[in-house]
Amino acid sequence: MKKRVLIYLVIAIGVIVVGIIFFFLLGKKGEATDYSLIPVGNNDSRWGYINRKGEYVINPQFEDADFFSEDGLAKIRSGDGKTGYINKKGEFVIPATYKNGTAFNEGLAFVVADGGHLTCIDKKNDTKFVLKNAKYVSAFSESLAIYVTEENKYGFVDKTGKTVVNAQFERAMPFNGGFARIWQKGEVGFIDKTGKITINPQFSKVENFSEGKAAFYNGRDWGYIDAKGKYIINPQFDYAGKFSNGMAAIKQERTYGYINKEGKLVINPQFDEAYSFSNGLAVVESGNKYGYINKDGKYVIKPQFEYATEFHNGTALVRSAYKWGFINKKGQYVVNPQFVHIKYEISTYDYPVVIESDYYDASQFVKKFFEREAGNTFDGINAATTLEQLSNHPVYGADVNARESYYADFRRTISLTNDISIGNVTFYFYGKPIFEYVETYNDWGYRNTTKKWNFTATPDAIKYQFNMSGKAYEKHKVIMNALKTEIESRHGQTMKFSNNYFLLKQDGGKLSYAVSFVNNNIIVAFNKEYLEKIIGN
Repeated sequence: MKKRVLIYLVIAIGVIVVGIIFFFLLGKKGEATDYSLIPVGNNDSRWGYINRKGEYVINPQFEDADFFSEDGLAKIRSGDGKTGYINKKGEFVIPATYKNGTAFNEGLAFVVADGGHLTCIDKKNDTKFVLKNAKYVSAFSESLAIYVTEENKYGFVDKTGKTVVNAQFERAMPFNGGFARIWQKGEVGFIDKTGKITINPQFSKVENFSEGKAAFYNGRDWGYIDAKGKYIINPQFDYAGKFSNGMAAIKQERTYGYINKEGKLVINPQFDEAYSFSNGLAVVESGNKYGYINKDGKYVIKPQFEYATEFHNGTALVRSAYKWGFINKKGQYVVNPQFVHIKYEISTYDYPVVIESDYYDASQFVKKFFEREAGNTFDGINAATTLEQLSNHPVYGADVNARESYYADFRRTISLTNDISIGNVTFYFYGKPIFEYVETYNDWGYRNTTKKWNFTATPDAIKYQFNMSGKAYEKHKVIMNALKTEIESRHGQTMKFSNNYFLLKQDGGKLSYAVSFVNNNIIVAFNKEYLEKIIGN
């Protein structure tokens, strides 16, 4: 008898333990965002964090700030525009040295340094792997991350950097509940974590699965499918939302109501907008005001706010008179509206949140450009080249136009690589003007103004401005830095930064240089004094 009781006791304890573990895991599922701290911005466009009592926990000091993730870290952007990660004390766990980064999820994040590849790091800032062939990457979701190739094909990598789903889709969304939405030929379907298509792409639109069902649009009406793609609620609605707390918002004839899992109307369409239930309450809009209803369709908090959000830990963010505060489930303010700039939810746009690689191989471009350098001559031009000789240049020739007395330019595109070209070339003549205006009078006393050309004028500097397209688009900083590095290597000096330019000044008739990351240009000067005059330094 005692032995039987002991067995039952062990079984009972086991059931309880398993139940606790299951409950914990279930509670963690999908909770990648921590809403206990809210990012807020002050009037000086500095961001910090408040708790749900409206108290500052981290004072405004960042250029931008995101929500904390389940890993206890939040991505911020520092005053110089760099990305780093802080803990809930506002302390930097990973210094703000990166150009961009994803949120931390499942212990990992992707970051990108200036000119660098997409790199996966852990919470110690240690590199786990590098994606050298990816153009974009998302944060991890259910141990897989989306990557996008230069050909704009979507695939998935695991937490070791191994490709588990080859890049083959037109679009893809993060995994949710073991499935991910993918697009082929403009239509949407689902794959599992091996990349196997579980529901063929066939829908105009389809949402993620929630409570075993996914809302879909067939081009005319909305309905619901199960995990095998079978219709379980036939298309009949003008819109259908996700299931939550056993109910889903639907739209019929311009108003919203709610259905149960059998597709039966349980709250008749009557609202201007309706959102998913959470903790037994749903946000609805009526007459341009937002309030909350219960699962019987009755108002618990009447519409009175300019905007309202889901409840978390017993409070919800609401906006009134263009300011945000917190209410409790009775609709009473626990924090009066006082915050103007605030982040209240994660973006729900139908695109994954990704960051872009900053890597670009500029070696071919640099080689092509510096083929123009020969001693103290650049592009076949030096300090002794006259305006007359410039007008006979094999590339520029007759296309050089004198815009002002001190400079002339060439505005025809010169391709250097497939995606980088010289868009404009300017020749500066500060030492001696190209022309001067001469006034003469005819026999009747009328004044004529003509240009008197000075064909012996010689250029002091040449400025090249570049156009970037294709793979080079938005990689101007990397490309201009490659030019800077090549100049320093060729001339054995470190360029100094001044007035938005990196400068290398040389005496004795040697070429001097100025490289701008802002204007995508480089100035090659035959006289360092005139270089200083051109850039105003």
